[in-house]
Amino acid sequence: MNPEIDPVVMRRNRIDHYNKIASRSGYGMWGVSVVTFFAGLWSSLTEAMHFVSGATLIIGSIILAPSIVVKYGIRAARREDAAAAAPPSAPPNTPSNGKTSS
Repeated sequence: MNPEIDPVVMRRNRIDHYNKIASRSGYGMWGVSVVTFFAGLWSSLTEAMHFVSGATLIIGSIILAPSIVVKYGIRAARREDAAAAAPPSAPPNTPSNGKTSS
């Protein structure tokens, strides 16, 4: 089957697209958390800054954890598809221990 028409590949690509958005959002939330925290350390850490730092860290973790798992699943599925599409390798003609059979 043609990979461009295969519905499984199309669905995997769509999931990968949304997963990349989730991953960027999760890392972005972590970035906001870190910047807010250090900005609060250099100035006066207000209650609002503390809340924003903690909330974005938690939300980013909730978004990012499944995103990382899905990313590795998609990579494994693509490797498996590539291995299945590759022609089988021929067995070597020489013994593996390097000795000739005479």
